[in-house]
Amino acid sequence: MLGLVVVALPLAGKALRRLLGRADDQSLAGFWVLFTRFRDFDFVSFMRNHREAYKKGQETGNYLPGVCNYYTLMSDVITATSGPFWHFVPMFRNLSRIENHHKYHQTLTQYLEAKQSDKVLEIGCGFGEMGRQVATISGASVTGLTMADAEIVGGNQRIRSAGLQDRCNMVQGNYHKLPFEANSFDKVFGIYTLKYSADPSQAIAEAARVLKPGGKFLSYEILVTDKYDPSDQMQRYYVDNISSSTCMPPLWHAKDFRDAATKAGLVATKEDDLCCRAAEVDQWYSCFTNNGIHQVLSSKLVLRLVGLGEFLRILPASFTDWYEHCAVHPTTDFVNAGRLGIVSGAVMMTWTKPLK
Repeated sequence: MLGLVVVALPLAGKALRRLLGRADDQSLAGFWVLFTRFRDFDFVSFMRNHREAYKKGQETGNYLPGVCNYYTLMSDVITATSGPFWHFVPMFRNLSRIENHHKYHQTLTQYLEAKQSDKVLEIGCGFGEMGRQVATISGASVTGLTMADAEIVGGNQRIRSAGLQDRCNMVQGNYHKLPFEANSFDKVFGIYTLKYSADPSQAIAEAARVLKPGGKFLSYEILVTDKYDPSDQMQRYYVDNISSSTCMPPLWHAKDFRDAATKAGLVATKEDDLCCRAAEVDQWYSCFTNNGIHQVLSSKLVLRLVGLGEFLRILPASFTDWYEHCAVHPTTDFVNAGRLGIVSGAVMMTWTKPLK
């Protein structure tokens, strides 16, 4: 029955969509976006490029072309269905999803110890949302670095809309070779950034290079945990799907970042799993489970109806292929791997650069 409602959404009125929730808050109304806004998108080319780039990334270690292709579509899809916040956060049960993200912004700023006099760099910033939050809360000056043309344009638009032109700016570049002088920033941070790196040692070394002595580097990532057993077929299936569906390198272990930071001369300060801090906190993946989104996405009835919609040309060619591989996955894989404890999405890691 729910699948029928989903397919009927293009015929539904505003009142029904209000009942289903806000489209940009990971609610059922998000289906309205998937089935209408992207009706004219070329999913055939997107999926062909996706698979070719991922295969080449596995062969060469360069996943960047695949990541760039992925976000030609997914930056709009994620923003439209999840709002400006593209990462997982601890979910306090007495707060809404958006309120939990705002709470996380305060936590991030506290871990950074950002203050008004600081120059801060956000690497792999996307549209620079986290940097703007840090600037708003702390008063610091924040530079966002991304490689994507669309994110430079969109980030600058958002800076102007927020009235933060005096504190925020966007720079195009690769965080493996930062376009900044050594000892330029008081703080450097990345949120769900290094998971796209095939060489975190180089990325962290560059972060350390541009840090001022006494400065802080912060990383918040999706990581595999000590519980992960790659010889377990089901565990490997979940973890591999997260990478292949998003066209990024295999997930790193926290130890990889620890070793890279030590090699770069940084000193560990804190490492906390934010979902283990209080009993009233749900796990990071609960944004998909508390509202049943992961069950609806993977419902056999919905999958059949999506296929029927493509067959009848209500939906574009290869929409079903994209839906199964880039919407159902990695959503269900995050939930399944998170429940097993083999993947974590809420680990905050910080290091400092010694004064000497």
